[in-house]
Amino acid sequence: MVKIIFSDIDGTLINDQLQVTQRTRDAIVSAVENGNLFVPVSARMPEAIKPIIRDFLPKTPIISYNGAYIQDENGQEIASSPMATDMGIAICRYLEKEHPDIAWNVYSGEKWLSQDRFNKWISREEDVVGISSQEAVLDDLNSLREIHKLLLMGEPEEILAVEAVLKQGYPELSISKSYPYYLEIMAAGIQKGRAVARLADHYGANIQEAYAFGDNFNDLDMLDAVGNGYVMANGPEAVRQAIGKVTADNNNDGIADVLEEHLN
Repeated sequence: MVKIIFSDIDGTLINDQLQVTQRTRDAIVSAVENGNLFVPVSARMPEAIKPIIRDFLPKTPIISYNGAYIQDENGQEIASSPMATDMGIAICRYLEKEHPDIAWNVYSGEKWLSQDRFNKWISREEDVVGISSQEAVLDDLNSLREIHKLLLMGEPEEILAVEAVLKQGYPELSISKSYPYYLEIMAAGIQKGRAVARLADHYGANIQEAYAFGDNFNDLDMLDAVGNGYVMANGPEAVRQAIGKVTADNNNDGIADVLEEHLN
């Protein structure tokens, strides 16, 4: 039976230079050649995940938006858990009226719609993920079939204020900061742990034989869901203590250490 290897991206699969090291690439390719499946799991959109693995693993399943969107190795949808489109549009409309300095971004499947590509926050995010957003106005959002994530960007003090208002007004949504200047909004109940279990079931794999790698609190349920969960040494102490199994940090081939020992 196929074994699945799940991996967070930022702080886990990629190093501080935002690259996958050659040793880690080789270990992943070897594990896949031995009949296993490698699956990146990230809050990123699909198109921001693919460039990271394209040159050494061009076809593989992807779990994006922290589990809100799951695709197979051919890009076909396995599962989708969007938020209500009218809620997403209402939030963007509220921001434009009451907090014009907060920039909104709307993610739907493989689309990234942004309010203003020349905004410093949006421009910075484009540089980090290596792709360009599609500039849009509110009316453009009406044509979206679904919304998987909103990403709001702005000064930390204003993000805090907006977070408080939105949490009170939309208790049915999952609203949390990923950075002091980023606020992520998705449907409630989105978890990496649920997503990896769903994908394992799709491929008929035993989740207790799966491996997973992560570095932060939003990886905990994923690491708990599999039989072999490992925290990167660069993760917070509380995360390392909660999981128990720790491998080397993201700059020193922590994933390769485990794969070479157990799967290659």
